[in-house]
Amino acid sequence: MSSLEERLDRIETKLDALMAALKTNGGSVARAAGGNAGSPGGDIDADIDGPRGDPEVRFMPKRWTGPDCKGRPFSACEPEFLDLLADAYEWFAQRDDESNAVDKNGGPKSKWSRLDAARARAWSARLREQQGGVAPAPRARTSAPSAPAAARRPSAPDPGYGRPPAHDFGDTTDNDDIPF
Repeated sequence: MSSLEERLDRIETKLDALMAALKTNGGSVARAAGGNAGSPGGDIDADIDGPRGDPEVRFMPKRWTGPDCKGRPFSACEPEFLDLLADAYEWFAQRDDESNAVDKNGGPKSKWSRLDAARARAWSARLREQQGGVAPAPRARTSAPSAPAAARRPSAPDPGYGRPPAHDFGDTTDNDDIPF
């Protein structure tokens, strides 16, 4: 066999392993391939136990209505907060991918946001396990990362803001709440 044929056989073997992992693990291909999945060892649980695995919160997500967690380590935050924080980091990564932002070493900047998102999700899951809670179901992705920005934006709110239409007078037989 030539070296090219040997290379192709190794690539085919790796692809078979990736496809099998995709079918069995629901998409955790990077872990099955031995890739780094955003962390040095590839295993996020090992990463959050490492020296950099418990970073401090640097900002508050706008949708968070609970107590201020800025400056606290991930391990000292509520799981719900960490879920919102992970979503924010994913949004940052997506924005960095769209603008082709690079870090000081010339690599994609989005990998750092994805690493922080993975750490936040791992801490959220660990804290829920410790509290005896059930982890929330993973959210479905609403659009592919390659979709135009306008396609990923949420639609404008309904002009009625949840109110019934003006022509809806409700049940005409129930007049007990009329003040006159």
